[in-house]
Amino acid sequence: MADTIGVAMLGHAFMGKAHSRAFHEVAYLAQPTLRPDLISVSGRNREALEAMQHRYGWAEATTDWREQVADPRVGLFDNGGPNALHAEPSIEAVRNGKHVLCEKPLGMDAAESHRMWAEAAQAGGRPVV
Repeated sequence: MADTIGVAMLGHAFMGKAHSRAFHEVAYLAQPTLRPDLISVSGRNREALEAMQHRYGWAEATTDWREQVADPRVGLFDNGGPNALHAEPSIEAVRNGKHVLCEKPLGMDAAESHRMWAEAAQAGGRPVV
């Protein structure tokens, strides 16, 4: 039996839907040692979040990603939000000891992307480039 990892995701639009579907397919695509436990989804639109929560099986919906990155149940923060929201939430997640999956582009420019990478390295993570 595989262990689970708590997942929080920022984003409920196209990429949020794609990533939600992908989390459900993990068991069918491979035999992972970690299975995703869909803890919470976040975004700005409460109505869209609640629809996403129910359709894809997220346990909770929140309009504040800060709650997610502070949540001790979360081991993986999936940032599928708008490009301008890639840096701050992802950096806060690594500072809180979370693994981070960030949709492309990583940052708005090379300097921001480098800062994100440096924060992950400083937090003790193993940045994937």
